[in-house]
Amino acid sequence: MSDEISLSRFLVNVNFYGSLPVTHMRIVVWNCKMGLSRKRQHLYDLRPDIAIIPECSQNCLKLCLTDGFEGRWFGDNPRKGLGVLVAKPLHIARAQKPRSRWVVPLSITNSASASISGAPCDFLLIAVWTMPVKGSTVRSYIGQLYEAIVRNPLWFAGRPAIVCGDFNSNTLWDGDRPNRNGALGKQKSGNHSAVVSLLTKRRLVSAYHHFFSEPQGQETRPTYFFWHHENRPYHIDYVFLPRDWASLITGVQLGSHDAWSKLSDHVPLTVDLALAAP
Repeated sequence: MSDEISLSRFLVNVNFYGSLPVTHMRIVVWNCKMGLSRKRQHLYDLRPDIAIIPECSQNCLKLCLTDGFEGRWFGDNPRKGLGVLVAKPLHIARAQKPRSRWVVPLSITNSASASISGAPCDFLLIAVWTMPVKGSTVRSYIGQLYEAIVRNPLWFAGRPAIVCGDFNSNTLWDGDRPNRNGALGKQKSGNHSAVVSLLTKRRLVSAYHHFFSEPQGQETRPTYFFWHHENRPYHIDYVFLPRDWASLITGVQLGSHDAWSKLSDHVPLTVDLALAAP
């Protein structure tokens, strides 16, 4: 099993991309449903500074390096894993070995020394693509993220943290999660609302829900269409940011079904932040 493939940080064609000025940062979450090599220009057109890409292959992510990105790939199936891309001046200083399928902490630095609210733009990016766990309904999907948050309090101590990706979850399905007894406590744990509560206690907010003033489970803009069907919409992809950054959100956009349904059953979730000058 290969938990992490560390890709070269030598970016070959850096001028093709032309990222946003260092006074801005754009985060894009898009489950590409494989085939990223032929779909990647659609992602690039969104001009991400950070892209979280579930269901991409190891080889497809490598191609993105020649297009001007730095990246990491995580998974146990080389054809379908979790990809993370960052554009200069951001840099992946360190990626920890994932212990959950897949919840991966990456240390991000900014070589241009831009700042957020006057602090250095160094933060922990926790990339997420929740997966089933054989033999355990409780630990599957959102249960993986719940466990990772509970067992790693230091992720949220000190520097800012961003948690984002495909959670495969929504408050609508809280009742489908079984009760758990054990080290994590006797409670209906591992469901979506429990994860949101944990992140709220760690002073994180969902960019989408903050920007559109919508409660969890009552989203009016979907990120996923079951079997690509427009009449089966769900909201299962998220970007959680430090509460102190909420006022810096300048935009949240979701792709349309018409524009993206031939590429994937997910549409991209894009979050824009205005960074303070150093």
